[in-house]
Amino acid sequence: MAEYTSPSFDELFAGGVQPERMTAIIIKSGAGVVTRGTVLGRVSQLPESDLYAGTPVVVPVDSTKTDGSQTPYCILADSVVDATTGDARAAAYLDGEFNRDALKFGGTDKVAQHEVAMRNIGLITKRVVK
Repeated sequence: MAEYTSPSFDELFAGGVQPERMTAIIIKSGAGVVTRGTVLGRVSQLPESDLYAGTPVVVPVDSTKTDGSQTPYCILADSVVDATTGDARAAAYLDGEFNRDALKFGGTDKVAQHEVAMRNIGLITKRVVK
């Protein structure tokens, strides 16, 4: 008989009062390998001529940029997405309560730089006591 193991704790979440809303996204080619919990900024969207028109095109948030990626839009839900050499489809959270220590950003950004902007769009950061 196999030994019972409990599922590991998901360090990304810090709430659970209501279910998180999710959306499909495209991580822009050249963003590299992006991991779960990365805060993403919207740089464009797929054109009306595309089958998936309106899908946001995102990259990791970086406050030194001026292409839209300086502003938080969503948080990556997938474990690992490789957008090194081509655009990659993924899933992301549009709102919810998240462990501030589990969030990742582009460049040298830290969570404190983006907490107000994240709060304004429903991405709530919280401290988690272990």
